[in-house]
Amino acid sequence: MPHSSGGGSHSGGSHSGSGFSGSSSSSGGSSAKHIKHTSFPGARRYVYYENYRPVYVYADYDIRKQTASGKVWSIIGSTISLLFGIMLLAMCYDKPQKMDTSPSYHCEINDTAGVIDDIDKVQNAIVDFYDETGIPVEIMTVNNEDWQGRYSKLEDFAYDMYVTEFDDEDHWLVVYSEPTSPDPDFNDWYWEGMQGDNTDNILTVDKTDDFNELMQKYLTANSRYDLSSAIAAAFDETTSTVMEGHVEWLFVFWGLLMSGIGVYEIYQTLITNKKAYRNAVRCANDAKEDTCEYCGNVYVIGTCSECPHCGAPLRPHNVETVQPAADTTQK
Repeated sequence: MPHSSGGGSHSGGSHSGSGFSGSSSSSGGSSAKHIKHTSFPGARRYVYYENYRPVYVYADYDIRKQTASGKVWSIIGSTISLLFGIMLLAMCYDKPQKMDTSPSYHCEINDTAGVIDDIDKVQNAIVDFYDETGIPVEIMTVNNEDWQGRYSKLEDFAYDMYVTEFDDEDHWLVVYSEPTSPDPDFNDWYWEGMQGDNTDNILTVDKTDDFNELMQKYLTANSRYDLSSAIAAAFDETTSTVMEGHVEWLFVFWGLLMSGIGVYEIYQTLITNKKAYRNAVRCANDAKEDTCEYCGNVYVIGTCSECPHCGAPLRPHNVETVQPAADTTQK
């Protein structure tokens, strides 16, 4: 259905249209497991040995239990997030394509109110716009008395005029209204644009907002622009920029965010599958270290009864061995 591209009035300024553009995205909670060299909420402490020295890590899962299926699913989920982010980044730059509309379409000026002095100037401006975009334009002028009292606002009247004039979603209708007998000190004029849905790729919110500002500016500067010049100037300036590409910054934000999450999760999945972790042992946060009487290498008290380096029996210590936590992983 057609929707407003925006409009304005002499007393109220301009306003944006009722159409909208944008994107939403959502992502589930992270499925990757977390492991760090510093403590964090929910983490347990583990120790393993490299180069005959203890290495401490903190994790929110049992790092000794590695399942191939869990690793595969984690990588799949992370890859999907990464690919989705890349897709959004690929879509962030949009350059509109000229509409392929019916050859029977043409631009019209329906000056019912008889207020456009220079028909040719306006016609040339909207034809140039049509040639650039493929969007046929109709300019319609009415009097305030034609709609006030029957409609709460000109937007509703313009909507009815669009569906009366056109049976498609390809046109852009601009309605201008002023009193039958304007006050010479203050002409109480209004205007409203109504665009078909098929024009949204070209007449984006940003582009129509630019047009609205131009139209409002030139209509208000009535000492320098008559109505014909105001309409023509607004279209001429819009025509020169309307087909330029633009960046969808919302896509850039979400693309970078999702790509970053994907890369981070893949990295986390890979590092949490380190072979050394499979021989790790739970240890208390305040566990002490000692040296083996036979090989002289360091071990963590309370985590073993034999030296993890040479296998020799260790002298007894008055501490309790940390028991492994119950495995709550669902099979």
